[in-house]
Amino acid sequence: MNQADWIFSGGPIHTMDPTRRSADALAVAGGKVVAIGAEADAWRGPGTECIDLRGKSLIPAFQDAHVHPLAGGLQMLGCDLSGVHSLAGYRELITDYANANPGNEWIKGAGWYGDVFDGGFPHRALLDEIVPDRPVFLISHDAHGAWTNSYALDLAGITDDTPNPDGGIIARDAHGKATGMLIEHAADLVSSLIPDPDEEHIRRALLTAQTYLHSLGVTAWQDAAVGLALGMPDAFEHYLALESDGLLTATVTGALWWHRDQGLGQLDLFKDRRAQAKGRFQATAVKIMVDGVCENLTAALSRPYKGHPHEFGMTLIEPEELAHIARAIDKAAFDLHLHAVGDQAVHDCVSALNLPRRPGWDPRHQIAHLDLVDPADVEMFAATGAIANIQPLWARLDPVLVETKLPYLDDAHQLVHFAFDTLRRAGVQLAIGSDWPVSSPDPLWGIHTAVNRTAPPADPHASDARSRTEPLLPAEAMTLDTALAAYTTGSARANRLDKERGSLQVGMTADLVVLDADPYAVEASALGEIGVDLTFAGGQVVFSRSNDSALPALFGQ
Repeated sequence: MNQADWIFSGGPIHTMDPTRRSADALAVAGGKVVAIGAEADAWRGPGTECIDLRGKSLIPAFQDAHVHPLAGGLQMLGCDLSGVHSLAGYRELITDYANANPGNEWIKGAGWYGDVFDGGFPHRALLDEIVPDRPVFLISHDAHGAWTNSYALDLAGITDDTPNPDGGIIARDAHGKATGMLIEHAADLVSSLIPDPDEEHIRRALLTAQTYLHSLGVTAWQDAAVGLALGMPDAFEHYLALESDGLLTATVTGALWWHRDQGLGQLDLFKDRRAQAKGRFQATAVKIMVDGVCENLTAALSRPYKGHPHEFGMTLIEPEELAHIARAIDKAAFDLHLHAVGDQAVHDCVSALNLPRRPGWDPRHQIAHLDLVDPADVEMFAATGAIANIQPLWARLDPVLVETKLPYLDDAHQLVHFAFDTLRRAGVQLAIGSDWPVSSPDPLWGIHTAVNRTAPPADPHASDARSRTEPLLPAEAMTLDTALAAYTTGSARANRLDKERGSLQVGMTADLVVLDADPYAVEASALGEIGVDLTFAGGQVVFSRSNDSALPALFGQ
């Protein structure tokens, strides 16, 4: 007799399958969904674990279509500034970390926000005061800048007269003095001097990230920078090792990092890596940076930044070259994963993705971030079939946006800011990524903001009342259906996992999440307060809020 390992009943089951949106029971055997609805009871046997949801809800596990787990894990293990949002908080955390780690040659960390500082940028003076005797290198929360002390600048040979490197800016004060803030590729001048973490530390960081993501209901993701990128080590071999050792419980799609200075010769390496990837790890995408971010005036705009009549941002790859690269990568059957924030960068990406269709090739090309999209490009975006990879947690009126971004955008640009519903209405496919550690990887927080266009109540980076109550462009809000689909089936498609994950259908892999409430039964304003009780990957429990193998206790049995 075939019997289920698990049967869930007693609460709403949202399948994300458009042909059968809901059910009252679901059975899992051998890591697969084997029955839905009334048929589930036939799978009951003496060894079946029956979970009475008691009104809690069951949904497909979330997938993150754009995340940086190694960076997030290393941040959690280092001087992590992400949990506070004040200058006093940063001072305390840096001081405590430096004192607790006297043997560390470097003080490394990440997670600071620019709006905390006067003028939006930090200064080396504070770090010189706290840590005068060792180099300090702290990456901003968005990974587009680094805060360093004088010791680090001296080690790198950076003086007030050092020219800006290609693709980067050495921030200077009104007197031309280097401030210790290094923007984009200028940070490489210092990060290149930092010894790489050893293999054990990298392994620990990836496992720490995996555990954290599982606790939020995430069982699959696209690592948006596999390679020597963004000052991070190359995670490729480490993913392979975790898979070989049976420790990779998530399913990972690697987006291989494109180096601007290495040309199409990189494709041979990418093909080799794609062939080496196995099991729960695949390397089927290529990540390309096309511009920067608006906050430091490096996102590529079609019109100048407000107050800066000659500044249009930074185009990292010229349009003709980008189109040439896109054709070659598409021909090699890789999915393109393009970083584009400004409307000019988005236009260049949409144009580059106007590619010929080939029989047998089903591309999953995507453009990530999409802060500003020219309405004139939306129809062409939809026609390309490309996926809009959005980060909804950014679409709210928090201090970061109001103080360090909106002042640089003219009125017309502000009206097309995170235009999620405009893209949906045009027929553009949507997937959601968190970009963690840039922002929280909590899918329920992302869904809250996608639906409300306000911040979830518990987010420490949006503590002011305006960000929690006043929506940003409310007409661009997503429905709950759309947001949940983007975080499950949409991201599964972007991750090239939709044939086996992302929805609850018979035969699909049993990646499941039990939520402590039904998102369809709570007020929209409470979506960000929903938590995860259980996460299953391949039918196995990978997170339990109770930290107890006696699951019935979690459900009051």
